[in-house]
Amino acid sequence: MNNRDFLKSFFTEHWKYLTVNTACKLNLFEVLESSAKTSLEISQHLAVAQQHIKLLLKGLVSIKFLDKEENIYALNDLSVYLTENHPETLKYACLNWSGDHLQAWMALDESVKTGKSFFQNNYNQDYFEFLNQDKKKLDQYQKAMFAYAKDDYQNLSDKIDFSKHKSIMDVGGGYGAAISQIKEEFPQLECYVFDLPPVIESCDLRVDIFLKAGSFFDEIPKVSDAIILSRILHDWNDDKASEILNNVYDALPEKGHLYVIENCTDKINIDLTLLSLNMLALCESFERSSYEYIALANKAGFIFQEAKSLNELQTILTFTK
Repeated sequence: MNNRDFLKSFFTEHWKYLTVNTACKLNLFEVLESSAKTSLEISQHLAVAQQHIKLLLKGLVSIKFLDKEENIYALNDLSVYLTENHPETLKYACLNWSGDHLQAWMALDESVKTGKSFFQNNYNQDYFEFLNQDKKKLDQYQKAMFAYAKDDYQNLSDKIDFSKHKSIMDVGGGYGAAISQIKEEFPQLECYVFDLPPVIESCDLRVDIFLKAGSFFDEIPKVSDAIILSRILHDWNDDKASEILNNVYDALPEKGHLYVIENCTDKINIDLTLLSLNMLALCESFERSSYEYIALANKAGFIFQEAKSLNELQTILTFTK
């Protein structure tokens, strides 16, 4: 393919994702969970005109997200993960990158010029203030993050011996993917999730994980001798990240531990520039090196102990008070 042909194809690559995203929005994949069906049967289930559903189905077949034999459409090894009830569902991850995220990227030029996020430029709010006003959006975002975190943190307890602690709190822990993994491996630990009230209200965890509501920009509960900040600091600029770290420092006892889990740019062989652009558009932030995270933590009074690779992206930075 020559350069001109490559570019003409490249400009419309988003069509593929948005075709799959549309199927998720319509709950089309769930219709096929029990059995393969014709376009007429699918259109009747969804109460959408057959001619339009048939066009969407053919689009999904063309990008290999559905199988078709004669006039029957069926899930395949990709689309099965986009059904809501699959134990490893990525449906909400798929939904996450359209809507507000897509609008933010479409206005990336404004964020580059102003240094402000799409949400500050358009609503005079940060992204999370915007999310917290809409319960459905907030729930979908948290479910999407849970899906990613479930994969990312599956080896967390193999990397860190949490048994040396009596209690541990996941600050900004969302729906509790990280803390649930730790609790499963170290059942004797007293475990907490701390997040904003709207998140905690919708958080459905096992009864022996305690839920605490509040903001990490205010006082953090003094209930644990270890705290996790997982993929939190990268959401905020240096001033806001410092506020969080100062409050975490105040919440920990002397010799308490802080575990920062982030994509450290100097610890991996993956270029995170596009992810940093995403953070700029959404949060006015960026992906940092381990040295930058260590400098922020040192400024708050923490002493750096060690860095351990969690997976091909994330690094665990351990600090003590």
